Amino acid sequence: MKKLTKLTIVLIFALGVSACKRDVKPTVDTGSDNNDNNTPVVDTTPVRTDGLICCNPEDLTNPNSLLSQRVVYFDYDQSTIRSEFREMLALHARYLSENPSARMTIEGHADERGSREYNLALGEKRGYAVANLLRAQGAAVGQVVVVSYGEERPEATCSNDSCWSKNRRGVIIYTAQ
Repeated sequence: MKKLTKLTIVLIFALGVSACKRDVKPTVDTGSDNNDNNTPVVDTTPVRTDGLICCNPEDLTNPNSLLSQRVVYFDYDQSTIRSEFREMLALHARYLSENPSARMTIEGHADERGSREYNLALGEKRGYAVANLLRAQGAAVGQVVVVSYGEERPEATCSNDSCWSKNRRGVIIYTAQ
């Protein structure tokens, strides 16, 4: 009986160890400019397949980079982020995750329609919609602060639909890069 118990324990242990084994195959870069003797160089960084190129602090001011875009516009009375802004926000989230010292403030804004209290709450909802998406995509909680200005800081001051659409926004402001 003792032999059977010992054999069972050894088999369970061996099965457990073999189930946990991982085969990690690092990629090999043979085309390195700094590689004079043509020996393979092991690259352990993960390969990105989503097509986004990121992220240097210089990209924040480069007009050709999505990181230079900092405004998310919203539909009337909504705080849902439209699909046209998701790629830009994904890039900002990646920048934050790759630069842990970076910090940003997201300003939530609303148009002039509605009460002051309602517009402050709507601006806050819009700011948190942007912040929550950034956090879901890799930004740390302490990197993003939300402030609502409601209708108090309009981008456009006329009172028609084109002006109101410019005022329904969330604005990203980097406070540390």
